[in-house]
Amino acid sequence: MNNRYPLTIFHDNRPVVVRDEAEWTRFSQDFRIIHAAGGIVSNEKDDVLMIFRYGCWDFPKGKVEEGEDCETAALREVEEETGLQDIALQEPLPNTYHTYILHDTPILKITHWYAMQAPMQSLVPQTEEDISQAVWVPREEVAERLHDSYLSLRELWGQLAVSS
Repeated sequence: MNNRYPLTIFHDNRPVVVRDEAEWTRFSQDFRIIHAAGGIVSNEKDDVLMIFRYGCWDFPKGKVEEGEDCETAALREVEEETGLQDIALQEPLPNTYHTYILHDTPILKITHWYAMQAPMQSLVPQTEEDISQAVWVPREEVAERLHDSYLSLRELWGQLAVSS
């Protein structure tokens, strides 16, 4: 696994810092690893695309399909979940890591994030994936919307805010 250490994994609602390959191996051996990909999408006004699903604000993302690379999956998932068109993939962003239980199986989900650009346009939330809203949010309001969201997303957004 080609990770940049240290990395933070959100496990049982708390951060676990993994500092090297040996710690990664010890931690990850008890999980089924799932790869997902998604985008932090900005438009020409520097608004950011967000979705509302399962009672939380989020960024569009989803599982990488068999034989699909992460960049292709990220673009596909953003389009499927929001109806967004004319998406330009930019640079990769830090991955996020979190754990959960699915049908009694412990899962470690690694999400590969990408910066993306797209023109402002009407959005169509993918309701069959329980997405009730897809909206453009002014950049200065993103952190507030993430306040009650997933810890991994708050950390990712915090990293992006520091680096910009």
